[in-house]
Amino acid sequence: MSTGAMVVSRKRRPVGKVVVFTLLLAGGLVFASVFVYAALSAVKPADEVLASPMRWLPSQWLWSNFTLPFEQAPFARYYLNSTVVGVSVTLLNVVTCTLAGYSFSKFAYRGRNVLFFVVLATLMVPLEVIYVPLYALVFDLGWVNSFAGLIIPSATSAFGIFLMRQSIDGLPDELLEAARIDGAGELRILRHVVAPMMVSPMAALALFIFMTNWDSHLWPLLVGNDADHQTLPVGLAAMQANNLGSGGLPMMMAAALLALLPTLLLFLVLQRKFVEGITMTAGIK
Repeated sequence: MSTGAMVVSRKRRPVGKVVVFTLLLAGGLVFASVFVYAALSAVKPADEVLASPMRWLPSQWLWSNFTLPFEQAPFARYYLNSTVVGVSVTLLNVVTCTLAGYSFSKFAYRGRNVLFFVVLATLMVPLEVIYVPLYALVFDLGWVNSFAGLIIPSATSAFGIFLMRQSIDGLPDELLEAARIDGAGELRILRHVVAPMMVSPMAALALFIFMTNWDSHLWPLLVGNDADHQTLPVGLAAMQANNLGSGGLPMMMAAALLALLPTLLLFLVLQRKFVEGITMTAGIK
């Protein structure tokens, strides 16, 4: 390559980076502005939320709006239900998907590849397609309006199995063989050798599963529609129907922000592990 061509190439790269950075910054500001407006609306008087022309800052900062969801609805119960279901489903997925991923990755048995293909094929089936037969099964088991109906059907996932299988594939077989020679059983190898090296992929899986389950609305609406088992998405929808017409927009904004906190905090805590887990799965060095 000639010197002139190299100079032109070096000039193009910074220009391309500036364009990409500018586009990402603009998109980030748009999304951030929506969040900031929601946060400011949560502390406004009700008549200022939809005021025209729009005003960003409230004339009066009503921090008491954050207590209204707990006073006017069983919001604490919604929070507790979502926490129990979200944590239980996440833990079950980490355990079951790690076990299945270890089996698909490090054991050779007849039909393994076919079975793994069947697992991956389920990713192409929309969840809404199986909700009717799944609900019929849950109903026959007597799990409607129970935590079992909210938790057990989501105890594992094809995506999680694929994620853990790809991650465990990167472990050298010699390491596992050395543990077997020392007399360790498979469960002990999984617990003391595989699991400590899979912390990042398991953290990425936990974040994916928790966020998906925390935001899930349709299935909890079907099987947990009584007051004792309603989760946050179902409860927020009920609160919206009951309070928007009576000036409840600030309360709904406050409730939405409170509902956002667990996933936001979890992402901040697991951010580094999440990135490490995804790069490990992708084989990026």
